[in-house]
Amino acid sequence: MHPALEKEIKSLGFWLIILGIVHILASGIFSFYWGFILILFGIFSFVYKKLIVFLIFGIVIGIAGLSNISSALIGNLLLGEGLVNYFWLLFGGFQIYWGITTVIKYSKIKEKIK
Repeated sequence: MHPALEKEIKSLGFWLIILGIVHILASGIFSFYWGFILILFGIFSFVYKKLIVFLIFGIVIGIAGLSNISSALIGNLLLGEGLVNYFWLLFGGFQIYWGITTVIKYSKIKEKIK
């Protein structure tokens, strides 16, 4: 594996673990369960240093973004919680963007190494 790619995967794994810990410690704000998913995937990134990690991460973070957006909208529309929680809409949008760019990065790298 190319050293730059390995470094990027390690960095991804490190930040996933950090984000997972933040989710668990701030479980009143963030999802406790997503914290465990992020930590497990971060550990997986350290152990299984393959290109497929980018694809899996892109899909998982995109699903998390959709979940955050739908939760904000459902809370507003169906449960009548008042104003839309714009933080979760923006954060979910960022996660979807991050997921899409990661999947694009995966496909570009895969094409280069063919």
